[in-house]
Amino acid sequence: MHLNEAATNLFIFWSALPLGMPSMSTRVTISPVSRPQQDWAKHEKQHRTIIVIDYLRATLISRTDPEIRRYRARTAPVEIKILYILLGAWLLVSIAYTQLIAIKINFGLAFNLISILVLGLIAGFMYWLVNRGDITLAGNLMASTLIILTGVGILLSPEDLYIMSAGFPLAIMAVGAIVGGTSVYPFAGLSFVVLILCWFRAQSVVVDQGGGLDDISGAIFLSTQAIAYLGLAALLHTLSRHILRSINKLHSQTDQLTEMALTDPLTSLANRRHLIEQLECEFTRAHRYRRPLTLIYIDMDGFKSINDRFGHLFGDEILRGAALAMRAVLRSADLLARIGGDEFSVLLPETDLEGGRRVAKKLRKALSAYSQRLDPVIPPLSFSAGVGQLRREDKSIDDLIARADNAQYRAKEAGKGQIRTQHEIDQLPLFEPQTPNTVK
Repeated sequence: MHLNEAATNLFIFWSALPLGMPSMSTRVTISPVSRPQQDWAKHEKQHRTIIVIDYLRATLISRTDPEIRRYRARTAPVEIKILYILLGAWLLVSIAYTQLIAIKINFGLAFNLISILVLGLIAGFMYWLVNRGDITLAGNLMASTLIILTGVGILLSPEDLYIMSAGFPLAIMAVGAIVGGTSVYPFAGLSFVVLILCWFRAQSVVVDQGGGLDDISGAIFLSTQAIAYLGLAALLHTLSRHILRSINKLHSQTDQLTEMALTDPLTSLANRRHLIEQLECEFTRAHRYRRPLTLIYIDMDGFKSINDRFGHLFGDEILRGAALAMRAVLRSADLLARIGGDEFSVLLPETDLEGGRRVAKKLRKALSAYSQRLDPVIPPLSFSAGVGQLRREDKSIDDLIARADNAQYRAKEAGKGQIRTQHEIDQLPLFEPQTPNTVK
C-alpha cells in the first residue's frame, strides 16, 4: 500500500474513533480534584495510541501469503548463494582498489577482512533461519547487515565512497529477493539516507585534508543513486507481485485440474478415483482405531430402458436429478460417488452394517420421491443395493468392495428395489466400536 493511501486511511480511521476521547494534539486540562476523570482520560489516550499503532502495523507491514512463503523458502538458499557471490566479488574489487589504486587508506584492508568474517557468520545464521522457516527475518537481517557494514566502511574510509556505496544496492537486492513485497522500499530509503550522511562525512574529511568535492558532481551522484535505489526497489516489488500472481494462477489451475480429476462431470459427484482414495484413507483409519466402516453399492433398475426410450440426453438429466436427490439425505461426512453409467457407491464412515441398511432405505425413499415428481410416462425409478462392512480379516479395500458388490449382485437377482447385506452372504465377525474400557 502506498504511503499516501495509508495516510488517508489513517486519517479516516482517526476521525472514526469515538468523539469522547481527547485528541492526541489537544491539551487536556483537568481539575486537580477530578483524579478519577484524569486517570480515565490517560487510559483512553493510551488505548487510542495502541489502536493507531496496531492499525499502522497492519497497514504498512505487508503480509506474506503462505504460498509465496513456501516458494521463497525453496528459493532462499540459492538466492543467498548468488548474493554472496556478488558480495564476494565486490569485496575483492574493493580490496584490490585499496591496495593498488588508493593513495591513502584508512583501515580499508582490515575493515574488508572483518566484513568478510562478519558476513560469513551472518550467512551461517541466515541458513539456520531459512531452515527454520524465518525467511523474512533472514532477508531483513542480511539487508541490515549490508547497510551497516557499507556505512561503517565509508565512514572509516571516506575516499572509497564511490566503490563502497555499491553495498547499498546489494542490500536492496537481498531484501527484495528473499523477502519481497513492499519491504524493499524502507530499505531503499534507509540506504539513501545512510549514503547522504556518508557523503557529508566524506566531504568534511576531504575538506580537512585540504581538498574538496564538487557540489554539482555530488548532487548528480546522489540524484542518480536515489533514482537507482527507487528503480531497483520498484523493479523487485513488481517482480515479486508478478511471481505471486503466477503462483496464485497456478494454484487455481491446480485446484481446477484436481477437481476435474476427482469429480464426475455429469452429476458433479465424486468419481471412482475419488471414492478409492477416500476409501483407502477411511480403511486405514478404521483398521487402526477399530471403528466401523460401511460401503454401499447401488445399481439403478431398468435404466437402460429409459435411455432406449427417451434418449441418452434425457437419461443424463434423470441421473443428475437422482444424484441430487440421494445426496440431499446424506451426512456431510458421507461420500456419494458415481462409479459407472448408472452405478453409484456410498462410503459411510463410523457406520455399522445395520446403519448402512438404514441409509440404503433412506436413499431408496429419496429416489422414489424424486421419481414421483417426473412425468407419469417415465417408469418409476428404483435401485438394487448391496451393503458391506469392514471386517477384521480384511487386508485391503478390495475385500470390502468385493463383499458390497457381491451383496448388490444378490439384491439384483432378488428383483427391483431390493437391498442385501453381507450378513446374508457370510457370518464372519465385523468391526464393532470399542468403548473406553475395552481399549488396551
